[in-house]
Amino acid sequence: MIQNTLKLYQAPLQGFTDFTFRNTFFAVFGGVDKYFIPYLSYGKGREIKKSSVREVFPESNTALPVVPQVLFSDEQELFDLVSILVEYGYEEINLNLGCPYPMATNKGRGAAWLQKPEELNRTLTQLYKQGYSANFSVKMRAGLTNDQDFRETLRVLNQFPLTEIIFHPRTASQMYTGKANPQLFADALSLAKHPLVYNGDLFSESDFQELKTILPEQNAFMIGRGLLMDPSLPLRLKGETWQAKELRKKMKEFHDQLLEANSVRLQGNGHILMKMNQFWTYFSESFENPHKAMKLVKKSSNLLKYNAAVVEIFRDL
Repeated sequence: MIQNTLKLYQAPLQGFTDFTFRNTFFAVFGGVDKYFIPYLSYGKGREIKKSSVREVFPESNTALPVVPQVLFSDEQELFDLVSILVEYGYEEINLNLGCPYPMATNKGRGAAWLQKPEELNRTLTQLYKQGYSANFSVKMRAGLTNDQDFRETLRVLNQFPLTEIIFHPRTASQMYTGKANPQLFADALSLAKHPLVYNGDLFSESDFQELKTILPEQNAFMIGRGLLMDPSLPLRLKGETWQAKELRKKMKEFHDQLLEANSVRLQGNGHILMKMNQFWTYFSESFENPHKAMKLVKKSSNLLKYNAAVVEIFRDL
């Protein structure tokens, strides 16, 4: 029986969870309550990449519950990006205070905001004064380099009517190394006035059970790399079960639909192969021998060889 009280979100991973992936996942597996779109942000010359804008087009996200995200360095960037999303009709917009990559933090974006609570307070005050029709949520880390930065950040966030806060208990400087620290999340629970969503290192049912022993009342989780490694994970966490043969069929269906969608969207076999290679960097972890699966995919110099490799990989599943 599906556990209806459990809320599961798909994390926004740049380059991986694009609208083709989201729509295919929703159609084949599902089990996710919200799909977060990788951040919209300015590039050089205050221009937004066409590919990023395409991600938030309403027609790219017609069937599934999606939340767009913005990455910003100042008030004006924030207002510009939010205005675009409000015009597209989005009812919730996620503010990225957690991106750990230096290319973002060095420009004052993402997790850099965790070191400037006063500026964050002024910026959010002005944001809410604009009277936008959308609600706002936040995705954040524990800190930039100090895992206690979140305490002051939460004091600021507590002043505003956010819908929820997605909290990843790692510092930005850790990137994805080491382990997320559930105790930091427990500390955040005691400080936050908003609902908190746990994000970080949820790769399996055993990871989930371990988290539930530490955070027994927690019922909202975001899954990132774990969902890419095992697309069946959200439904299994909600109580779904499959026989091995059924699961293999489901995984093959997911792969085939994704390949077809990418073949329609992308130009040229090289582009398609590059995209599917990227997909397999995580998807290969679903198989008993990930290294062998990845090696077969990488050796495929054209789509004919790629399809033959896929048949062989699934035969071994």
